[in-house]
Amino acid sequence: MATVQQSFATIGGVNVSAPTSSKALAREKVKGLWIAIPTPFTADGAHVDEDVLAASVEHYIHTLQVDGIFCGGVMGEFWALSLDERSRVHELVVGQAAGRVPVMAQVGHHVFSDMIRLCAHAIDRGVDFGIAMNPYYPPSPPAESVRAWYGALAGASPLPMFLFNTMYAGYTLSPELVAELADLDNICGIKNPQPREHLLRVQALAGERIVVTDASERHWLELHTEHGFQALMSTPALALYQRAGHLPIVEYTRLADSGEVEAARAVSDGLDSARTAFDRWMREPWLERHVIPIAQLKAWLGILGLPQGPVRPPLVPLTRDEELALRRDLEAAELV
Repeated sequence: MATVQQSFATIGGVNVSAPTSSKALAREKVKGLWIAIPTPFTADGAHVDEDVLAASVEHYIHTLQVDGIFCGGVMGEFWALSLDERSRVHELVVGQAAGRVPVMAQVGHHVFSDMIRLCAHAIDRGVDFGIAMNPYYPPSPPAESVRAWYGALAGASPLPMFLFNTMYAGYTLSPELVAELADLDNICGIKNPQPREHLLRVQALAGERIVVTDASERHWLELHTEHGFQALMSTPALALYQRAGHLPIVEYTRLADSGEVEAARAVSDGLDSARTAFDRWMREPWLERHVIPIAQLKAWLGILGLPQGPVRPPLVPLTRDEELALRRDLEAAELV
C-alpha cells in the first residue's frame, strides 16, 4: 500500500494511513434497506414541492420502514436543480427524518467549489453521509484526474463520503482504482451498481476498509447472505414493490437476518412479477435508449398513490398510452 499512500500524499497532504471515524461511522450506520428517492415538483415544475417531499419521506420511514434515505441523486434529478434547491432538498429530508434513519445526500458537482459548498451545507444541517458521482467533465477522465478530484475533496471537507460508481457518469472506476480511493480518510463506502464480477472484486480489494454496496434489489438477498453485504444502497424498488401492510423486501430481509434463509428466498421469489415490471419500465429505457427513467418512476409512484409531480427538461413525461400500459403491468403484478 505504500505506493497508494504516496500517490495521495501529494494531494493537499491528505492522511491515508489509518482507519478513520468516517469509516467506522459507515460500518455502524449504513445497514439494511436504503431508498433512493425522487424530487417532487409542483404541477408547473417550477418549484420543489416541499409538502409532498416531507409527506413522502414520512411514508418511506413510517410505512415502508426503510433503514436510510439517499436524496438528491440521479433519481432525484440533481442536474435539474439549482444549488439552492439541492441544498433545500437535503435540508428538508434531514428535517423530516428527524434522526430516525440516517440520510445520504448526493453532493457531486462538476464545479469543485460548488461541491464543497454542498458538503458544508450538508454538515451544517446534519446530513450523515455525502455521496459523490465520479467526476463527469471532462468526459471519461484519466485515473490521475479522478485521484486528484477525490484527494482534493478529502482535503477540503470532513463529510463522510461514499463513492457513486454509476454509468450515469459516462464511465466507471476499476476495482483497483476504487481500492486506492478507499485509503482516503473521508471515503467510507461505495454505491457500486456494476456487474457481479466487478462488485465482488471491489469487495475483495476494499471491503475491509469501506462499506461496499449494490443497488439491485434482485441481488440483495444473495449478496447479503452469501457475501456479507450489509446494505442495499439504494433503490426506488422499496417504494415501488411495497405498500402499507405489504412489505415483502423488509420481510425477507428480516427472515434472512434471523437465519431463516429458505423462508426469505420464498418471499423474495414472490417478487418476480414486480421485477419484470421494473426491468421493463426502469431498466430497459436506460439500457436500450439511454433514457434516465425518472418519468417512469414518478408515474409508477403516482399510480400507487404517491404523486411526485412532473419531470424537468430535458426529461419528457410518459404519454397517456404509456401510463395506461404501465398501469396494466402493475395490475398484472398485483402491485395496485
